[in-house]
Amino acid sequence: MPYSFELPAALSKIGFSLGFIANSFLIYLTVFHIKRVFPTYKRMIVYFATSGILFSGLELVARPFAHNYNGSILFFSTSTFNIADDIRQFLISAWAGFYSLVVSFIAVQFVYRYVCLFYDKQSNKFDGVYSILWMLYSLIPGSIYCGVFYLFCLPDDYADDYLKLEIFKNYQLKVTDLPRFVIVPYNSDGSLRMKNLWLVIADVFSINFHYSVMLFCGLKLHFNMKKELKKFSVPKRRLQRQFFYALVAQSVGPTVFLILPAAVILMCPLLGPIFNFEISWKTGWLYSIVGLYPPFDSVAMMMIVTEYRKVIRNQLRTLFSSKPQKNAALSTTTESVVLNAQYNKRTLLSIHN
Repeated sequence: MPYSFELPAALSKIGFSLGFIANSFLIYLTVFHIKRVFPTYKRMIVYFATSGILFSGLELVARPFAHNYNGSILFFSTSTFNIADDIRQFLISAWAGFYSLVVSFIAVQFVYRYVCLFYDKQSNKFDGVYSILWMLYSLIPGSIYCGVFYLFCLPDDYADDYLKLEIFKNYQLKVTDLPRFVIVPYNSDGSLRMKNLWLVIADVFSINFHYSVMLFCGLKLHFNMKKELKKFSVPKRRLQRQFFYALVAQSVGPTVFLILPAAVILMCPLLGPIFNFEISWKTGWLYSIVGLYPPFDSVAMMMIVTEYRKVIRNQLRTLFSSKPQKNAALSTTTESVVLNAQYNKRTLLSIHN
């Protein structure tokens, strides 16, 4: 394995290990110990945490790497698993699809929090079967982004010729031997290669659309939260505020770990030829930053939402003490009874209506 691949490989293993532990622990707490969270949001938390495990696991298997050279990007797999090149190529596109799935599902959660705060009676549109449909929505942009790689970024003779000397010089590998996708936005005469440009357009549109949803809902929640929370009970008021802060952290996470690394990789081949930049960057290490996102998201949720912190403290006390901690869970149980009663009342009203 070339030295350039060793550090990203080690960081991918660390990211997967941390992500698996953090997300599995979050799922365990949510399913077996958390009582105050409404069932719909619990399903969202479990779905999102599971997506994080799959995302980091897929990175570990696919081992995506990128190289930026002047007006081009090469995405290729450095996987050492004994699998066919076609499968490794598909795993790269599937990993990219999960990237889009994560961003789109954060937008769904912002919409859910927005509806719960401003249109509480309509929040039943996220319950039951509807919750499954909302969670499945994120598969649409994920699948589209995965498919776009096959539609517009399959290698051709022009792209391979453009990159073959650069790849051999940096990695001592033949570009034609790699499971790969290639973006070369410009022809040799300076005209646009629209086939490759469509991937950048699809990525920018998807990111801008979902971030616009997050921004709209986030700003509305921020500036109107104090007023709208007055109609809720004190425990639910506190919980709504904590979930909003958790969502803010969840939106900061992908910005730092997903969007910024992707922006660097995708924009260079577009801007480089315009400004006559000569670029030869091994940008694959940026994917190691992407792999750190899943544990960050779960840890943020467990640190911000009070009930998670209480349950974790109780679990630690039980682990290191021979005496059961009954009193510590009493206040949480009392609040959960109130919230579950409110949830059941809302569900019954929606059925009668």
